[in-house]
Amino acid sequence: MNGSVDVAGTAHLARGCLMAEQARTLASWVGRPGRTVTAGRVLRRADVAAAGAVLGVPVPEKVRTAADVPALHRPWSFALGSGLLKISGSVAAAGPALEQWSSSADTEALDAWWAGFRAVCTAESDSRHEGSMIALALAFLEAVSLPDGADPNGSWHRVTAIVERHEEEKDWSERVQVHSVTQYLDYGTGDRFAGLVQLLGRLGAVTGDDSATVAVTALGRWSLARAQAERPSTVTLDMPAQAVAEVLADHVRRGTDPWTPVRRWLEFRRPAVGARELLTAAADLSAAARIGAGDVADGLGDEAPAVWQAVAHLPNLGAHARVSLTALKDDEPYVTPADARWLAVEFATAALDGTGPDEALTVLFDRLPGESVDTRLDVAAGIDHPDATRVTAAVHEFLGSGAVPSIDQVYQLKVGLMRWRPPIWRRILVPSTIMLGDLHVVIQLLFGWDGDHLHQFAVGGKRYTDPYFRLGGDERDESEVRLREAFAGGTKKIRYEYDFGASWWHEITLERTPERDPAATYPLCTAFSGDSPVEYWSEDDPQEPEPFDLTEINRRLAELDNTDNGGR
Repeated sequence: MNGSVDVAGTAHLARGCLMAEQARTLASWVGRPGRTVTAGRVLRRADVAAAGAVLGVPVPEKVRTAADVPALHRPWSFALGSGLLKISGSVAAAGPALEQWSSSADTEALDAWWAGFRAVCTAESDSRHEGSMIALALAFLEAVSLPDGADPNGSWHRVTAIVERHEEEKDWSERVQVHSVTQYLDYGTGDRFAGLVQLLGRLGAVTGDDSATVAVTALGRWSLARAQAERPSTVTLDMPAQAVAEVLADHVRRGTDPWTPVRRWLEFRRPAVGARELLTAAADLSAAARIGAGDVADGLGDEAPAVWQAVAHLPNLGAHARVSLTALKDDEPYVTPADARWLAVEFATAALDGTGPDEALTVLFDRLPGESVDTRLDVAAGIDHPDATRVTAAVHEFLGSGAVPSIDQVYQLKVGLMRWRPPIWRRILVPSTIMLGDLHVVIQLLFGWDGDHLHQFAVGGKRYTDPYFRLGGDERDESEVRLREAFAGGTKKIRYEYDFGASWWHEITLERTPERDPAATYPLCTAFSGDSPVEYWSEDDPQEPEPFDLTEINRRLAELDNTDNGGR
C-alpha cells in the first residue's frame, strides 16, 4: 500500500459506512446463540420480516429467503465476510468482529471491510461467473478515478476497456455488460451504473448519486490499491532464479497455477537448467517457493528425474526429490514415512502463509498419523522441519480462538441426475474438506458408473477435471480444490458431468452443514431415490438397472481412503 494513505481516516470510513452499520445491526440482532439459516447460509423466510424491521427496510410479502431481498442480503453478506457474523453448522451467530469493530486496529478494520466488500461482490455476481461483480466494481472505481471520470456518456467504454485489460477471458466485457444492464441500469435515466453508484456509496467507496456526480473516496482508492497488491506477481525474462522462485511462491499461496508465469522464462533457457536453478534458489526460501519450483520440475516430463537427482542433496529438498522420483521412476522406492511427515509440515506451512491456520490444520489432519487433532499436532511439533514450531503454534492459537475448524464440518449433499424422470438422486454426508477429485470417486460409486469416460465439475464459471486428461480449455485441477471452496460465497449448487457422449449431468445441492460426528464414517449415503440407469443401454440387448443397495454402497464408501498419501 502507498505509504501516503491516511490509514486512520480510511479506516474511519470503513467502520462508519452505511453497509457496515447495517451489518453490525443485523449481527447484534442475530446475537447468540443465534438463528437457524438455510443451506445457502441466509436467513429463513420466517425471519425475513423481523430482519427487515430491524434495518428499517421494506420486505415483500412473499419471499423464499432473505437472499430475495437485496437490502437485507447485502449487509448480511458483508457481515459474514467481515466476521461480524459467523455460521457454524446451520446456525448463524454474532462473530468475533462485532465486539471489536470500533476498537480494532485500523489495519484490521480495513482488512475486515475488504473481506466484507468482496463478500458483497460475490453475492451480487452472476452465479456462472463469480468474479464478475468484483471486476466490474473495481473497473468502475478505476474509471471514475481517471481525469473527467464522472462522465456518464463515456463511462461504459472506459469501464469495459479496463475490464478487458485486467481479465484473461476474451468475452469478459460482454458478461459484465449484460450483468450491469440487468442489475444496475436505471431505466428512467438510462444511467448504466446508477445502481452500482448507490451500492458503492453504501460501502463507502464513492460519493454522489449517479454516474454524473460520482467521486471516489479515500476508501475507494484504498480498495484499488489493495486489489492491485493482491494480483499475482509476474515474471520477466531477465529475472534471476531467486526472484522467479519468489513469484512461484506467491502463486502457490494464492492457489494459482505456478506454470503459467514461468513458462516463457523457462523457454528462454534450457528448461532443465532453468528448473534446476529454480530449485537451488528455492531450497533456502519458503515452503511455498520449494513447492512451486517442484511443480515446475515435475512438469518437465522425461527431463524431470535428472533435475531432481541433481538437487536431492540440497537442504529442504531431499523429501521433495524422493517423492517426485518415486512417482517418476516406479521401480525405485525412495519415500520413507519420515519424508511423508516432513512434507506434511511443508505443505501446512505453505497453507498457513496462504489461506491461513484452518487450511494448515486440514493439511496436518489429512497427512499425519494420529487418533485426534492433539496427537497429530504433537507429531508435527516433533518433526525436524524449519517451520514446525511456527505452524503448530498458529494452529493451536486458531483452535483456542473458538472458531469451528473445517475438519469438524460436514456437508449434506443431494446429488441428482438432471432431466431424469422419475427422479434419481442420492443424499450423502461428506467432510467439507474433501477435494472435488474425491467427490468424483464418491459419485461414481453412488451411481454405479464404471469410470471409463471423461468428467468435469462446473462451479460458477469455472471447470475442474482430472489434470491427466485435459479437455482442451482452461480447466483447473480437481485435486486441488476442496469442497468447501466450491461452495464458498453462498453457492448452493454445482454440477458434475460424466461421459461427454451420453452427457450424464448431475446437480449437486448443498442442503445443510452439520458438525462432524466423531463416531460416523464418511462419506455416508443416508437416502436415495431410484436405481441407477444402465450406463450402456442397447435396444438389441436391453438390461434392467441394478437395484440400489444402500448397505453395500456404504460399505464400499467406508473403504475409500480420502486422506493424502504424503506425496507432493
